[in-house]
Amino acid sequence: MKKLALILIIMTLVVSSAVLIVNHQTDQGLLKNSNRNYMNSTVSTKPSKDLTKGTTKEAPKVNIKEKKQVRPKKVKKDIVVTIDPGHQEKANLGQEPVAPKSKMTKFKATVGSRGAITKKSEYAITLDASKMLQKKLQKKGYKVFLTRYTNEVDLSNIERAKIANKRQSSLFIRIHADGAENPNVHGFSIIAPGKDNPYTKKVFRESKIAAQTIVKQVEKDFVLYQNGLIYRSDLAGFNWSKVPVILVELGYISNPQEDRNLSNSHYLDKLSTSISDGVSEYLDKTK
Repeated sequence: MKKLALILIIMTLVVSSAVLIVNHQTDQGLLKNSNRNYMNSTVSTKPSKDLTKGTTKEAPKVNIKEKKQVRPKKVKKDIVVTIDPGHQEKANLGQEPVAPKSKMTKFKATVGSRGAITKKSEYAITLDASKMLQKKLQKKGYKVFLTRYTNEVDLSNIERAKIANKRQSSLFIRIHADGAENPNVHGFSIIAPGKDNPYTKKVFRESKIAAQTIVKQVEKDFVLYQNGLIYRSDLAGFNWSKVPVILVELGYISNPQEDRNLSNSHYLDKLSTSISDGVSEYLDKTK
């Protein structure tokens, strides 16, 4: 009995020792696996797999948008346009020669015609139209100047031509509004230097081309007076000009309807747009 009891005690001790060893190894394995899983869940240097597409998915890239460089508007610096708003608020009835060394003289400056219905003065209409035309041509890239910016000036026709000459203008545009005794006369027109005029011989060809080009553009939307072109040799503003020159007659303010039209900003804006398109076509083609 004593031997049997001793054997049972020894066997119990052996089994207990074996269990302790197995549990110790198991605990070590769980600890190692736990540490490995923890590391995998915190830092991953490998790309993750997109389960929806079954392809490797790289980390998203940060795109930095570059600012688009805005190209400066091309300015046609060599092309200068001088616009002369015809007439002025107070007339200057002093005399000046219509051409160099000519004995024929005319008034230096007048107030121009007056609207049949609106009673608006020509000098006010021409200034409004000139400012509109200036803005439209500037938007096209040309350098544009006016001979006057207010109605309270004293500028003779010779002085106005000299302003255009001094600026070496590619085109000198004189803006007027016509008048006639017959109230039915109406329409847009342009006056250009005469062909046989010795004072405008050097600028005749280009002045004519400019006039024809603008008339062709304007007649798409507006009524012309006769064929739209008139030639004269008795204007000081032409004969003293050393650059291509034209005189634009916006319409007849002696005609009731055209008088109303030329006092309407929308109408004047549309007309100045057509003129500017014609001017631009001429300048781009010849300059």
